[in-house]
Amino acid sequence: MKSASLRPAALCGLALLALTPIARAAEAVAQAPYNVAQAAVPVQPVVVTATRLSQPVSSALSDVRVIDAEQIHQAGSMSLPELLQTQAGVEIISNGGPGQTTGIFIRGANANHVLLLVDGVRINSATAGTNAFEHIPLSQIERVEVLRGPGSSLYGADAIGGVIQVFTKQGERTEARVGVGSDRLREISAGLGRRFGATSLSVQAGYTRTDAFSAASPTNTQGAFNPDDDRYRNRHISLGVEHELAADQALALRWLQSDAKTHFDGTPTTDDLNHQRLSRLSVESRNRITPNWRSTLRLARGTDDSVTTGAFPGRFRTDQDQLTWQNDLQALGGKVAAGLEWRREKVDTDSTFTRTQRHVAAVFGSYALAWQRQLLELSVRHDDDSQFGGHGTGKLAYGWQFDPAWRLSASAGTAFKAPTFNDLYFPLTDFSFPGFPYFYTGNPNLKPERARNVEAALRYERSGWRGGLVVFNNRIRDLIDQSTDAIDPTLHTVDNVARARIRGATLDAAYTTSAWNVRTEWTRQDAENADTGLRLQRRAKHYGSASLNWTPGPWRAGVELVTSGARFADEANTVASRMGGYALVNLHAGYALTPELRLSARLNNVADKRYELVQGFNTPGRKFFVALEYAAK
Repeated sequence: MKSASLRPAALCGLALLALTPIARAAEAVAQAPYNVAQAAVPVQPVVVTATRLSQPVSSALSDVRVIDAEQIHQAGSMSLPELLQTQAGVEIISNGGPGQTTGIFIRGANANHVLLLVDGVRINSATAGTNAFEHIPLSQIERVEVLRGPGSSLYGADAIGGVIQVFTKQGERTEARVGVGSDRLREISAGLGRRFGATSLSVQAGYTRTDAFSAASPTNTQGAFNPDDDRYRNRHISLGVEHELAADQALALRWLQSDAKTHFDGTPTTDDLNHQRLSRLSVESRNRITPNWRSTLRLARGTDDSVTTGAFPGRFRTDQDQLTWQNDLQALGGKVAAGLEWRREKVDTDSTFTRTQRHVAAVFGSYALAWQRQLLELSVRHDDDSQFGGHGTGKLAYGWQFDPAWRLSASAGTAFKAPTFNDLYFPLTDFSFPGFPYFYTGNPNLKPERARNVEAALRYERSGWRGGLVVFNNRIRDLIDQSTDAIDPTLHTVDNVARARIRGATLDAAYTTSAWNVRTEWTRQDAENADTGLRLQRRAKHYGSASLNWTPGPWRAGVELVTSGARFADEANTVASRMGGYALVNLHAGYALTPELRLSARLNNVADKRYELVQGFNTPGRKFFVALEYAAK
C-alpha cells in the first residue's frame, strides 16, 4: 500500500489554526514590552541517556550535555547537525547544503559509531549503518541529550563514540511559527496539545522548502559537479495519544514521520533525487508496580526508507522492530534499571542480499549510587546477535565530591559496533569505469568492531559558574576497512584490518545570570590510525565553540562562534587532501511583542566564510532567517 503523504495545504491549515491567536495578540503589540529574561538561578536539567535513569545532569558521572528548548529556539533555521556542532566533542561532515547526507563524529570516532535514538527508538539504516540526522526537524524536538563516550553497556551495538537521544515535543501546548530566509527558504510549523480528562492528545506538523545551492563544487574529483540548485523539501508530522488508566498507570501511542526529498549531484548531466522517509511508531505501557518499582514496556518500529533516482538508482528500506521492558527500582541503597530488549532488523532492497534480516536479544542493568560524597555508576549488558553471536559490554564510573563545588571522577567502559548489511551481504557488483576495473562484494565473516575507553573528569559548579575538564583515551580494534583480494587486485571487499587510537581532552566553562549567559567549549584530540600514526579522515586536532547571550527585558540577542582546525580528506594525509580550518560567526536576536508572540531573526556565517566539511562539496555562505512565533502561556 502506498504510504500517505502529508500535503502542504493540510500543514498550512493546521498552522493557520494555531496562528489564529497571533492575529488577536498582534493587536497588543503597541502595549508595554514584556520582560523575557531568564531566572537568576537556572533550573538544573534532568537527563536519562547517561544511565537510563532520571538524574540531574550535574550528578551524572558520564560526559553528557543537554540541548534545551531555548537553545533549539535560538537555532532558527539551522539543522540538527549544525546545532550539535556547537557542542564540545562533536564534529560534522556534510555533502552539501540542506538535506544532504550528513555524519556526526563524537570524540573522533567514526560517524557510524554514534547511536541515534528518537524517544528511545532506533531509526537508522541497517544497510549503510548511517543516521539521517539531516531529516529530523528541530520544530519536532523538545530537547536533545548527547552522551560522549561509550554507551554500548546501556544501548547495545554502535555506541562506540557516543549516543544522541532526541526527545520530541509532548504535553499541553499551542504553538506555531512561520519563517523565511535565504535561498527562498520557507518554513511553517504548528503544534497543539490538549488534555481531556484522563486522555492527552498532541499533534506537531511542519513544512520546509528551500532552493538551496549546488551540493558539489567545481573542485569535486568524482566528477559529480552539476551547477544547478539542489533543492530540499521536508514534510513532517507527529501524533501522540496517552491515557491514564489509574494513578501512575498509563498507555501511550506515538507516531512520527519525516518525509524528505533532496536533490543532489550524482553526475554533471542528471537530476539526482533521494526520497527518504523516517518514521517511528511506538506503543508504551508505564506502570507503577510498587512505590519503589516502575515498569515500562515499549513495542516500537523505526523505519528508514530511501529511494534514489537519477544516475545511480536504488531502493533501501530498514525496518527495526523493537521490544523493550525496563524496570526502575529503588534498591541496594541507590537506583537500579534492569530489563530485556529484543530487536529485529529487516532489510528490503532492489539489490540481491544473501540475508535480509537478523535478530538481537539483550539483557541489561544499570546502577547509580550517591552516598555521602561518593558517587558510583555501573552498567552491564549482553547482546546475542543471530549473525555474530554473543557480546558483553560494561562500564564503571566513580566520583568524589571532595568540595561542595568540586567533583573528581573516572570511568572505564567497553563498546562495540555491529557490521552493517552492506558490509556483510552486499552482492558482487561492478563499479568499474574506463581504465579502472573495480568490483566489490561484502564479507559475511566480519566480526564486530570493539572499543575500550577510559576517561577522567574534574567538574566545578557554584553561583552561576560551571566548568570542567574531561580527558579521554579510546582504543578501537577490528575496525572494518576495505581490502583487496590477494589473487585478483580488481576485487575489493571489507575486513577487520584496522585499529584506531583516539586521545584527547575537552574543556568547558559557562557563567549564567538573570540577563547574561556566556559559554565556551574546546576539544583537543589526536584521532589516529594506530598502525600508521596518520590522522583519521576529516578529524581535526582541535575544534570548539563559544556563545554570548543577552536578555535585556523583552529583547534577546546573542553571538556564536564555531571553529575547527585543519583536516585531511584521505587516509594518507596528503597535501592535496588538506582542508583548511575555519571559524564561523553567527548572530541571533528576538523581541517579545507580547507574552505569547515573538519575532526572531538569525544571521549565520556573518563573514561569508568559504570552508569545506567534505572535500569537493559546498557549504552554506552568509544566510539569514526571520520568523514570527506564537506560544501560548
